[in-house]
Amino acid sequence: MVDLVILLILAIALLAGYYRGVIYSAINLGVSILSFVMALLLCTTLSGVVQKRQSLYEMMLYYFEGYEYINETSVELVHVSVSQIGEKELAVVVKNADMPSPFDSAITGNVKKQVYESRGIYSLGDYFNQTIVDTVLNIISLLLLFLIFRLLFGFVLRLIDFGAAGLPRLKQFDVPLACGIGLLHGVLLVSVLFMLVPLMLVVVPRLSKFIDGSLLGGFFYRGNVLLRMVPTV
Repeated sequence: MVDLVILLILAIALLAGYYRGVIYSAINLGVSILSFVMALLLCTTLSGVVQKRQSLYEMMLYYFEGYEYINETSVELVHVSVSQIGEKELAVVVKNADMPSPFDSAITGNVKKQVYESRGIYSLGDYFNQTIVDTVLNIISLLLLFLIFRLLFGFVLRLIDFGAAGLPRLKQFDVPLACGIGLLHGVLLVSVLFMLVPLMLVVVPRLSKFIDGSLLGGFFYRGNVLLRMVPTV
């Protein structure tokens, strides 16, 4: 089922490239890339607004409780200071937690750097909680901003294309190049869409069976370069 949805999106993107031509498709791809870059640069600013709403932020900390992941190794580690956790011990805790990506690498990086020391947060349990919530907020903020920028820039592009002259079309190699660019655009959009997967897996871990049973789904989730770019604090 997951593979069919992905293939459908890629097919639509390829057909869009075929009908719109290589120049429009190239600009359209550039618009999506620009939208993502701008969203990536501004997502921590937007998530920071939510962090300042204390009641909402504390509710998220309660809802996305990370203590249970540590319990897979030892309940006692929840209250241990991160300064007392060695790299090997941390690696064991993260491995046993079996967390969705990118939370596993985010936890490892934040604990090693002790990024929450300035907030007065020292225990391993609180580091799990904070990292999960901050990463969730950054992913949601990034996707929301991407959607806004993509709609705004896309609207401007359509206005230009529907102008008196419109965008020109190449006489040679237009179709194969346009289809290729359209397919590449589809890959980008599916990658952005799959940034929602870790949020879903944190809430409903059982959904992982659908990803594990999907060839393309596993590729777009575990090999998702965009997820690795998300800030974790």
